[in-house]
Amino acid sequence: MAIYAHERVRGVLVGEYGSVFKGRSMDFDDLREYIPGDDIKDIDWKATARSGATRIRRYIAVRKHNIMLVIDTGRNMTAVTDSGSSKKDTVIMLAGVIGTVALKHGDLVGMVSGDKGHSRYHPLKTGMTHLERLLQVIDTSVVDESDESNIASQLEYVVRNVRRKMIVVVISDEIEFDESVRSVVKRLRAQHEILWLRVSDADLTMRSFIADVEQIGHILPAFIRRNKTVMAAFRREEAENRQKFERELNRMAIATETVSSEEEAVPKVFRLLERHRSARYT
Repeated sequence: MAIYAHERVRGVLVGEYGSVFKGRSMDFDDLREYIPGDDIKDIDWKATARSGATRIRRYIAVRKHNIMLVIDTGRNMTAVTDSGSSKKDTVIMLAGVIGTVALKHGDLVGMVSGDKGHSRYHPLKTGMTHLERLLQVIDTSVVDESDESNIASQLEYVVRNVRRKMIVVVISDEIEFDESVRSVVKRLRAQHEILWLRVSDADLTMRSFIADVEQIGHILPAFIRRNKTVMAAFRREEAENRQKFERELNRMAIATETVSSEEEAVPKVFRLLERHRSARYT
């Protein structure tokens, strides 16, 4: 699995990852007075207001980034996407692509995975053998017998147990951004940088999926699908939920992309990195 992901990663994606996180491997050290020529992005405006003199934040270099994959391996991931692709295979490819580009830059990769009932921590390490083990964990964890998905459980685990600053890459399905999710994401955002990849849900109204109910897990009853008014309201609510999710993350300067298949993994990760760059500096 890791080898396949490695083959799919293009040089342009590796370069984009490097450009986005170049110079980000820095931890805050102390404050000093502003000197003409300093980067204005380093001005600490709160400290400046308190002291009456312009203050600059100084940083010390850290050799490696810490990349923490936060993966939903609950029962929801046994279904298919709106393109008919396997959610599990799409998740594995996304994790493989992110892990591969991180390892190519010498960064450390770890993972928190799980479902509503439990979360499992996999420590930060380097090497493609380590990445292969992580992908195998995803593959063997996403089964029909798994508990239902609840990415908030894995995010809560990171908030409570991961103290070192991380670049957190969340891979979930199309969750509802309710108050429990909002609360934990706010706390997570205060500690770490966050990027979010969503694997799309199947369109339960599409006739092309009616023969594949076992893959989808459930589908709207026929009498509902035939009611145009109800279907219009259903689609409107689905669209509003997606817009709300993106709006909430945008407010927190968290970049997000929605992915429908393995084939989209590389271009969507590239776009995610571009959006993360914009979110940080706007």
